[in-house]
Amino acid sequence: MKEDCATVMSASQGCIDDTAVVEKFKEALKERIGADRFQMWFHHGVSFSLQSASSAAMESEAPPSPTSTCMVESAVTSDTAVTMDSAVTLETDGTSALEYSHDESPSRIVVLVSGQFALDRLKQNFMQPIRAAAAQVFGTSLGVALELQHQQAVQSELPLQSESDEFADADEFDPAAVAEYNAAKKLAAKTRTRTSQRNRGNAKSLSSLVSDGAGTTRKPTKRRREPCAGQPSLPNFGGEAQGSQNQATGKQAIGSGSSHQSNKPMSAAAALRATMTLKTFVGGQCNQLAHTAAMMACQSPSTATPLFLYGPSGIGKSHLINAIADQFRRGHRMRRVVQISGEKFTNDFCKSVGGTGLPEFRKRYRDVDALLIDDVQFLSSKSATLREMLYTVEALIEAGRPIVFSANQAPSEIEGLSRELIGRMASGLVCPMHSLDNATRGTVLRGLISERCSVEWPEATITEVNSQLAGDGRVLSGVVNLVATLQKMLSRMPSMDEIRQFGGDLLRTSQPTVTLTSIERAVCEAFSLPADELRGTSQARAICEPRMLAMYLSRQMTSSAYAQIAGHFGGRSHSTAIAAERNVNKWLAEGKSIGRGAAAISAREAIHRLETLLRTG
Repeated sequence: MKEDCATVMSASQGCIDDTAVVEKFKEALKERIGADRFQMWFHHGVSFSLQSASSAAMESEAPPSPTSTCMVESAVTSDTAVTMDSAVTLETDGTSALEYSHDESPSRIVVLVSGQFALDRLKQNFMQPIRAAAAQVFGTSLGVALELQHQQAVQSELPLQSESDEFADADEFDPAAVAEYNAAKKLAAKTRTRTSQRNRGNAKSLSSLVSDGAGTTRKPTKRRREPCAGQPSLPNFGGEAQGSQNQATGKQAIGSGSSHQSNKPMSAAAALRATMTLKTFVGGQCNQLAHTAAMMACQSPSTATPLFLYGPSGIGKSHLINAIADQFRRGHRMRRVVQISGEKFTNDFCKSVGGTGLPEFRKRYRDVDALLIDDVQFLSSKSATLREMLYTVEALIEAGRPIVFSANQAPSEIEGLSRELIGRMASGLVCPMHSLDNATRGTVLRGLISERCSVEWPEATITEVNSQLAGDGRVLSGVVNLVATLQKMLSRMPSMDEIRQFGGDLLRTSQPTVTLTSIERAVCEAFSLPADELRGTSQARAICEPRMLAMYLSRQMTSSAYAQIAGHFGGRSHSTAIAAERNVNKWLAEGKSIGRGAAAISAREAIHRLETLLRTG
């Protein structure tokens, strides 16, 4: 059948053919569904046919065929009812003719789709736009039908004549050509026989295939990149030997039958977490209570839960949390151990509110074997997140699941936490962790030196560097990395002057400068006093005792004279500073408490907290 049969039709705009009607319908449909959707669904594999009443009646009697109607590529209807003046004859497969007169109007639009999936989607999503576009173009309601386009089967030509009759049908043939043809056939038969025998010889049993690793996909070997001719070579810092050693070790492990280990390299974060275990944690007087509590939690997870660790940055809180999580997974075979930060918990909660929903969020954090959250202070002043955290903690406590928290302050000192959540966090075991003391810093420093430096440090250098550093373990790591780089650059151990030359800023910033102003600010922050309250004239106990502590610390941690200290705190005489120092020493000897009620703490504990706060900035 010819798809280009354009019948002359009369409309309100004048006489136009089917192609013009098709273009008009396409534009109307494109305006309704959008150009992108039209390009996706109606550009390929979709054709349209315009059927009259007579052709529709004939199709109802005959089986559907794509050649039984007048096909117009990607076209459909006209703007108004179409009037035809004369008869048009359409050829169908060259055997018969389908005739309809010009005074017949189209009765429906047939959309032929090449695939069943596309047909289902068009019926589901685009029937209404197609009907509306047809009504817009024709001006009347027109029937619309979506049908699957049947592909006409094509019979491939097969050779029905046998090879033995190729020369029998010829009237005259050359005997030499016949002999050459037979020789070629024999040679081909011998080749096939040898190939089949070789394949049978190479056949293996199933057990041999499994043992030899047959069927596995061989990874393509990577070609080594040769250095360019003009590219300068880098100095050897010892990394190549180490890399070759690691590569040899890896090959040996693979060859020994370690098929369960993955060759995929670990990320930097995963490698760092793998080193944070209880064996690598350095315990000391500054973290003795927290270290003992962590070992107790690893032995009996349900004991003293929730466990709350707090202290300044760089003292090993994250190290202990990673160690506890690792022990939960390895020692107690807990499969659902969730270890996240307070920021990650907040972000997941916000995403669940706007996306997946709260049930999925609650299942993720409540249907667990253990929950460990670092940096809980990030949750402060977020009422909705705090409420969800409270319900999560209550659910896990009722189920007997272990919970571990860490923060930079104690639960009662974190501003913005609800009283209910503070009570739940403090109901287990709250362990303070202080800045690394001198002995602990020395142990950590020596461990980092033996791990990262190729040249041994003199003991005098270790002592001097240790004395100039504060109790932040990350600063220790940075100083050791600096000295290791200087060793590679100078090919020797750098002197202390060279360390100060290249790392003086690091050494100076690691030890904050303590001044009278910084002491005043720390005391006001610790006792929740206004900034200028210590300089006032009030003699109330809630203000007088913190003022005496500030004067005592000023005398201990600065080189200021009594007169200068007393003048800073309200213009008092030097005898006031002397009396304050004498009173604080008496408090320490007697173990007196400062403050009243639940906020009362011992003088020794208050001084220790203030010193830690001042040394860590």
